Amino acid sequence: MALDVRTSRAPGSGWRSVLIITWFAVFACVLAVAVSSRTIGRPVWWLGPSTNHSPWVFLAVPVVIVFAPLAAAMRWPRRAIRASLVCSLALVATAVPDAGDKRAVAIAVATVGGAALLATIGVMVGERQYR
Repeated sequence: MALDVRTSRAPGSGWRSVLIITWFAVFACVLAVAVSSRTIGRPVWWLGPSTNHSPWVFLAVPVVIVFAPLAAAMRWPRRAIRASLVCSLALVATAVPDAGDKRAVAIAVATVGGAALLATIGVMVGERQYR
């Protein structure tokens, strides 16, 4: 199902709230994965080990991925679904660098991104169904 820009409407306030709650939950999950991966000594690629932190630019990647759909849902509701779809896929893609040697961490990040993608698809279908 393609999202046509000309006929795209802003999600209703209920669906918009679902997107906002979803991305706050995604933020909490990504934070939990980051803390737990650092605790077990296998940190995600954008965090780096505790002795040699990654550059702040790498840390900005998941922050931007999580807060872009939140900003879109709050400020630009017409673009919220598209931003949420793109950021969900981007979050899944951030699991790829860890897939080689930190498989469990990569699965956790990919699962969070997949859950965000499914929630976004649910909002998109629900918004179109119940106009």
